[in-house]
Amino acid sequence: MMAAARGPRLFLATFQHDAAIFALVLFLYVAAQSLGSDIRPGMTRITARIFSKLCMLALVLVLVIYAADVFAFHFFGTRLYAADIVTFSSEHRAIESLLRSGLRATSGDSLWKDAIEVLVIFLWLRAFYLLLAKPQDSPLPKRFLVGAAVLLTMVWLVPVPGYVYSFYDRALYQNFIERNESFFTYTNFSDAFRARILATPEPETIHPGRQQRLNVILVMVESFSAYNSKFFSGLADRTPCLDKIAESETALTNFYANGWTTIGGLVSLVGGTFPFVPEHTKYNPFGAPTLGDYMDVSRPIARVLSDQGYATEYVAGGDLEFIGQDRWLKGVGFKKIIGSDDPRFAGQKIRGPFNSVPDRLLFQIALKEVAQMPVDKPFFMVVQTFWSHRPFTDQNGGSLNGEDLVIRQTDAQIGAFYEGLQATGFLQKGLLFITADHRAPEEFQKAEFDRFGASAVARIPALIATRAVALPHLITQDFQQRDFAASIESLVSDRYYLRPQEGTFLSDPPTPPGCILHSRALDRDLIFVKCGTEEGFVRVAGDATRFTSGAVPDEALIIQTIDRTRARPFIH
Repeated sequence: MMAAARGPRLFLATFQHDAAIFALVLFLYVAAQSLGSDIRPGMTRITARIFSKLCMLALVLVLVIYAADVFAFHFFGTRLYAADIVTFSSEHRAIESLLRSGLRATSGDSLWKDAIEVLVIFLWLRAFYLLLAKPQDSPLPKRFLVGAAVLLTMVWLVPVPGYVYSFYDRALYQNFIERNESFFTYTNFSDAFRARILATPEPETIHPGRQQRLNVILVMVESFSAYNSKFFSGLADRTPCLDKIAESETALTNFYANGWTTIGGLVSLVGGTFPFVPEHTKYNPFGAPTLGDYMDVSRPIARVLSDQGYATEYVAGGDLEFIGQDRWLKGVGFKKIIGSDDPRFAGQKIRGPFNSVPDRLLFQIALKEVAQMPVDKPFFMVVQTFWSHRPFTDQNGGSLNGEDLVIRQTDAQIGAFYEGLQATGFLQKGLLFITADHRAPEEFQKAEFDRFGASAVARIPALIATRAVALPHLITQDFQQRDFAASIESLVSDRYYLRPQEGTFLSDPPTPPGCILHSRALDRDLIFVKCGTEEGFVRVAGDATRFTSGAVPDEALIIQTIDRTRARPFIH
């Protein structure tokens, strides 16, 4: 559970914030009953009945959203956010595959549990029918219901000192209206402010590179979190293969995700920029970006390497049409793209989230692709896994499911892939980089915050395996996903560029970024900033983007970096 999510405090916090929802339901119910039974002055019976039905319909809608919020947290590990509905509601294939995987994950549960779930759904549907079609008078006096609603409102309005409920736990105890408050925050820039940002070139420094034109493979593992690794966190021990590789190769012991979704991982690792929601998006003004909104990134690593004579290939085990990923990958420089519709995957009947194939098969195909690479030019390959996404189903089709099992299975296949590359001699003239797309959207552990503090929300493992270039065994400075592209450039090119808050862990010596920036999953308008031991939070609010807490060096430069990353030419 999260840091403060234990004992009576979580219950009291949840009750206080949900009191507003309960009060709203009671007020709507009383209004519907009053309008349905009495004729208000100046209203006809038909008008009164219409307003009564509208109040009851609003009541049912509130209850449906409440239930959907519970379902989203139970199934996806996140609250129900309007921006996610906007972004993902059109992704029918992905939704179908997730639901199919979820049903398979729960099919091994007891018949009693299935029967109870069916009964609850039936009771909900019957209750909605009675409320809308055959509303009944409450056995309780209306004045009692109004009094209860007023009392609940007072409970909701009671001021509570900030230290009572943990900041990191707000996503658990705030109601769905509070959770979506930032959805309605205006984040666009004024015309004058935008013009000023775009008129100022982004500062960058040029450095000599190491000119080691190595083959490079990036393995981006779905939801692979530091808390799963004994080596990287000292907490769970689910990744013995990864930990063994880290002990014998080069480990980045303080590595951070810049975002909280696969979009964020791709934009940071491959796009070479921060995954902050652009000012103008496909679904503007809803703040719900897809990968197409990042098509204009200036130096995506695949395009940079392709221009330098590299073969570029992307191998994924899932549906690449999801969120427009296939189009984006072509746009940023990948010449060959393999997804779940590859003919070699056609015989695989067991499918996971996003129609993904088991990691075993994915890595087998990746090894075959490595063996077929041209010998007269270096190559850059990305291997993306999908299976370790919720709902965590057995990759072998068994009845045992869960995060522990699936992470161990994924870890075993990472170990097999590493050994396969060793057997081919790849590491003698190539570099393997293994990391995650983001921290899993799972509940935080108190031990995570005890060890890492606020940065626990962004901690992911990262390691480098190579025999072709001398690297330290441990890189302990703070690095982030966005530094990957510059790091590869610093290794393979004659020169490389560094922009504000960008570093390189493959230069000699490693050059960490000034600050780590992470776009939060739980508060979509907040960006976590870590500069050494100093930390703070930035609220994204258009021209008024600002630090709201904490203190870090050169805050003005950080705000400029965030604004410049988000700014887009305005098209009338």
